[in-house]
Amino acid sequence: MANPGGMETSAPTHTITVAEAAEALGVSERTVWRYLKSGRLPGETTGEPGSQRTLIPREAVAALTTTRVGADAEALVSERDRLRAELAAVRAERDALIERVSVLQRALSAPMRPGIAERALSHAMSAVARARGPRTFSLH
Repeated sequence: MANPGGMETSAPTHTITVAEAAEALGVSERTVWRYLKSGRLPGETTGEPGSQRTLIPREAVAALTTTRVGADAEALVSERDRLRAELAAVRAERDALIERVSVLQRALSAPMRPGIAERALSHAMSAVARARGPRTFSLH
């Protein structure tokens, strides 16, 4: 559609504006401008100075959306796997600590012999140190 001055006022249906591209991609307009400047997205600026618009092919935005979703999915799977491994390590550490606390509780409930509580506590602290890695603990 053209206005009386001959300037086009609506975008062709195969292109979208920077604002529409930002919404479709879930990013800011500033990010879309960076994509245009870097060549990640193609675009064409049309119109006279003061009423210019930059139009982006819908297909390019769709392709970038697909690429971003694939990269995001890979990153999420990687993060999920990392967190699962970390959770397994923390659970193992927890189980070791529970066992050591149990040993210490049994030792404390038994008739006291000189030094038994200190030895049990020392063993528990050693287990914690092994489970956590190269850290040192002191009873003092």
